Order: sequence, then structure tokens, then C-alpha cells
Amino acid sequence: MTNSEFQAVVLAAGRGTRLPEVLGDAPKCLLPVGPFPLLWYPLNMLQQHNFSEVIVVVLEQEKLEIQLALENTPLKLKVDYATIPSDSDFGTADSLRYIYDKIKSDFLVVSCDIVSNVSLYPLINKFREHDAALALLLFKSGFESDVVMPGPKTKHKPERDVIGVHSATQRLAFLTAASDCEDTLNIQRHLLKNKGQLDVYSRLLDAHIYVLKKWVINYLHRKENISTFKGEFLPHLIKKQHAKRAAKAIQDTTSEVGLVTKLEDNVLHYVPHTALDQKITQTSLFNQSLSHVPYHGDVVRCYAVQAPKDAIGVRVNSTLSFLAINRKLASIWNEMCGEAHPLIAAGALVKSTQTKDIIAADNAKLSEKTSLNYSVFGPNCVINPKNIVSNSLVMSNAIVEEGCNIDNCIVGHRAHVKKGSVLKNCIIGPNYVVDEGTKSQAMHLSNADQYMEIDIQ
Repeated sequence: MTNSEFQAVVLAAGRGTRLPEVLGDAPKCLLPVGPFPLLWYPLNMLQQHNFSEVIVVVLEQEKLEIQLALENTPLKLKVDYATIPSDSDFGTADSLRYIYDKIKSDFLVVSCDIVSNVSLYPLINKFREHDAALALLLFKSGFESDVVMPGPKTKHKPERDVIGVHSATQRLAFLTAASDCEDTLNIQRHLLKNKGQLDVYSRLLDAHIYVLKKWVINYLHRKENISTFKGEFLPHLIKKQHAKRAAKAIQDTTSEVGLVTKLEDNVLHYVPHTALDQKITQTSLFNQSLSHVPYHGDVVRCYAVQAPKDAIGVRVNSTLSFLAINRKLASIWNEMCGEAHPLIAAGALVKSTQTKDIIAADNAKLSEKTSLNYSVFGPNCVINPKNIVSNSLVMSNAIVEEGCNIDNCIVGHRAHVKKGSVLKNCIIGPNYVVDEGTKSQAMHLSNADQYMEIDIQ
């Protein structure tokens, strides 16, 4: 695959609103996942697929911090940082419109929170075969289903999509959030006409990895009323598969309410339609309808490709999935990254001689006279002597003083656990200070508890 065929865009300007227990003021894309920041994983995946350059969309005020963090990782990619205003309320579609001028070819859009070992080539080849407008990747869900969150007991309700795929062709019929559906799902008749069996899934995960035609961003650039890519633009584009070209060119018209309808508002205005394009489609072995009109006349075509069942794929977009990937990473590391990248970063200082299945990020300081088991230690964290840490996640810049016993806990970004504390099944929020000698179990300790909400009429 050549770089001239595809560009790659990684969206990393999310504010992590679904991770309030652990995020604090740190960028979501720098959450520690094993020895590297979260953003490293999609970038490494693209690098393994022979991409040498990638556009990374970040908030302006976070660019320097993200840039410095990636410079300490073994990436060889050239990263072009596209910054969006930090005070903006941009959705993902807004972010893509903002970098419109940078997109010169067909392109991949990847979320910064995907951790996977899947090969992207089947997805890309499906896109190529059918000259598709869009091809997206689906994983089986449930990666975090066997992980129990520390803290007070809560019932986790995973977000789910309802996805319709024509099994014979892998054409994508619809994609909608399960929360937007009523008790029954009504399927329109035209989704079944000429396309065969329609399979409906509710336990597949949209990986947020998309391959798109260049003309798609030209069309999105026009649709300024659409803010989010997954929630608004994808369903919109999928529905446009049923748009048909008129026999003759139609001029701009005036609607019944007196509004001018321009050709530029019609998706078909953006789809290449030269005589050569038509001939290629008609003679292609992939159009699956050689005895009829190719693709039944559909010029906008969207496809969904399911990853192999044994592929690893998780979106780190909630505290539970963040905990799950860190808990399981040591056991799946070789499948994820092979032996090229050690679980103990070269810059980590590990003096403890009593360790089992630990992961330590760059500049983590793990002192002597400690017992450290089945735990992950983020960058710049400090574990002082005479501590026991088991089945826990200690995040970046956190400090644990002497004489503590921490079991099945998340210790947040820049949290400080003072000496003699005993914590079990707890979440320690970002920047929180645990007082000396604290003994807590199944608690969520957070600075948010120190504020009172006042409703001013």
C-alpha cells in the first residue's frame, strides 16, 4: 500500500467525558495503557500497515504535551499535528471539516482510543473492490464483560449499536445507537429489495476505523449542520446509498417553500461519474450483479467488515474499558505488539525484586523493598519502599508513600497516597490526596466531593 493511495487521520481531540473517575485535566489520548499512552496504539497500528505519515487532530492547548509524550515512544511515523481551538465545541465531523484542506486523497479515519491487533488489509481491500464510499470495521463486543470495577457497586450499561448488514455482500444497510430504538425495530422494505438476507446485530462494536473516498469529505465540508461523524454523518451517508442519478442533468430548482435547492446539496454531485468510471463498474468482477445494472444502480456504496473472532479490539472510551485493557494487556502483549516492545519501558527505574506480571511506563520509579504484582505503573509515577501493590493501576505522576497496601485499585493521575494507607477496591480520583493512615474499601475518593452544587435562579 502506497502513501499516495491513502492518507490517515487520527482524531485525538476528545475531552474524555466518559472517563471522569480517572482523567482529570490530562488529555484523553495520553491515558496510560501499559507502557505507552493510548494514542500510541492506533499510530503503531498504522505504522505496521506501512503508513509513514499521519495527521493527528488535537486541541491546541494540548499539542505540546502530546508531542512530548509521543517523542518518548518508539514511533517512526511523521506526525502532522492539526490543532483545533481549545475553546471550541467541535464534534468529530466539525474536526474533519476543519482539516478539509489537508485531505488530498482517499483516507482512513481512526479514533485515538482504539487498541487492536487486527489487520486493516481486508477492510481496505473491500473498499477497493467495490469502489466504496465507506468501509468500516466491526469487532465483537464484550472485551470488558468479565472485569469488575473497583469503587462503589454500580451497574455498567455498555453502549450498543444496532447494525444491519446484508450477509451476501457485506453492504451496510443501517447503523444506529440502540438507545435511539424503541422496543421494536422497524426495517423499511427498500432495505430488503434486491439485496437478499439482512442480518441485524446488536453485539458488534463499531471500531471507529473508517476508509473513505476523497469526495466524502468534499460532501461533508458542504454539510455544515452536521457536527458528529458517528452519530449524524454516518447514518446520513448510509441512507444516501439509495439515491439514484437522474437520466438528465437537473438544474438548481426552487422548492415548494421557496428555498433554492442547489446541486451542491445532492450527494451525487460529488461522486465521480465519468464514462471511464461507469465502464470500470460495469466490467468489474466485484459488482456482484453482472447480469443486471451494476450494484442495482447504487453509486454510493457502504460496507461493513467484521474482524476475525480471535482478533483483539477494544475502544478505551470508558473507565471500565480503560481498566480492562490494562488488566489484560500483559497476557495479550505478544499478540498485540510481539517482542519488539518490552512491557518495562527502557526509561523505567525498577529496583523492586519482588514483582510478577507488572508493566512500567517511561520514568516510572518503583523502589526496593516493595511487592508489586499484576499491576500497571504509568509514566513518572513513584512507588516508595515498603509498599504492597496488587491488581492495581497507578496512573501518571501519582505518588505512593511508604507503608501502604493497595489492592484492586485505580490510583488517578497526580493522586498522592500518604504513608500507612490501606486501600482495597477503591478508585482514587485525579489530584486527590489520601490522608495518612487511611483505611478504605470499595470507595471512590475524589475532589469532586469537596464542592457543593448551587442552583442560581
